[in-house]
Amino acid sequence: MNYTIAVFLWLALLALAYPYVRRVKHPQERTMAAYLLFVTLFSAVGSVIFLVLAWLIAQLGSARLLREPFGFLALLILVLLPSFLIARWQIRRPPWQRPEPK
Repeated sequence: MNYTIAVFLWLALLALAYPYVRRVKHPQERTMAAYLLFVTLFSAVGSVIFLVLAWLIAQLGSARLLREPFGFLALLILVLLPSFLIARWQIRRPPWQRPEPK
């Protein structure tokens, strides 16, 4: 059940990301490109962190911690915060300047 909440939270964050990306992206970057980059990085980094933490929790036999609201909230923060920071850092960078073809 908690995984369902996590998926809905993830979808809500992705829906709310578009106005945020429009506001904080690098001025030279196109909005849709920045949004797609943000969504891709946020999802990929979050998935990897979530899988590693879930595996680690299972190996330690501490799955009962996720049944408590504080444990589940701590897991979400450990997954979402680094994902958000990495995605935000990437969209604020200037776009690649490709060399002109000769």
